[in-house]
Amino acid sequence: MNTEETNKSSMATTDLSPEIKYMHIEDLKTSFIGKTSEYINTMLNTVLDDPVLLRVAIRRCRLDCAEAERRINKLKEDNKEYVPKNEYVALQQTYDELVKASEQLKQNFRNAKVEYNALKEALEYLIKDRDKYFTLCETYRATLTPRPKWERCASIIEGGIERWNELAIGKTSNELVDILLNEIIGGNDIYNNVVNFIGLGLDPKIPKFLQTTSNIRNRHFMQRDVSLLIEDIWKQKLEYDFEQKSTTASKQNIKISLVDFVHIYFQRRFPDDELLQLEWGYNLVAGCRRFKSSSEISNFWSVLLGQTNEEVYHQKRISLDNEKQDA
Repeated sequence: MNTEETNKSSMATTDLSPEIKYMHIEDLKTSFIGKTSEYINTMLNTVLDDPVLLRVAIRRCRLDCAEAERRINKLKEDNKEYVPKNEYVALQQTYDELVKASEQLKQNFRNAKVEYNALKEALEYLIKDRDKYFTLCETYRATLTPRPKWERCASIIEGGIERWNELAIGKTSNELVDILLNEIIGGNDIYNNVVNFIGLGLDPKIPKFLQTTSNIRNRHFMQRDVSLLIEDIWKQKLEYDFEQKSTTASKQNIKISLVDFVHIYFQRRFPDDELLQLEWGYNLVAGCRRFKSSSEISNFWSVLLGQTNEEVYHQKRISLDNEKQDA
């Protein structure tokens, strides 16, 4: 009896094997992805003793591994634009700071724009004023006579800027012109406005080039005329002294005085016109008196009057020439 029961149980087991095997194969056709670990462990432990089921389980695992890898790659692709939370928080903080800075810059821009509009308006007013004053200036320039810089006249006036300021106080332009002309032709000399000089007579004490009883025409020499005449007189006198020194009859080296040579000079220059000699002589004296503020004319006048030795004049002239060459 026991033998029969054993055989029956063995037959029952043999009969159940195909059913269990079929059930396991169907279960293995379903993916393990999403199943619990207990379920997966139970299924794998069941198929360890069956090579067929084990092969099916391995294939299933390979398929699930490939599917899992595909899903992972898809997740990576879908989430590649996302950032970690800590980076997001840091970026959010930076963004908030930039927003605040942007608002501050916008406020500064609005303030600057208000100031710009105010300055632009002020500039427009200034341009209008400039155009108005420019038009007035052009009108005045076309209709009014410009006032000259009278201070430049001080350089040719005896006494310089101080005397010119004294002469120009309270004077109109016309009066200043009269003063300037008066100073140019001789300052306050008594012969400024005379037409003719009165002859000094024939007294031997009077220089020969001034001896006459006739009236002599006033030529009103300018300072340049007097300077050129004096320069030529000195040049001719040096030549005359050299000629006299080279002659055998005058080895005593006695030079003729300047006042006597001036008479000889005018005789040589105007040999056939005695009246012209006298005119130039009187005008030379008048010019020396008028323009004695000039150092060259003043030195000549001093030598002519006998107040300064001629050699002193030549020494001064040599010193001045040396200083000019050194400069």
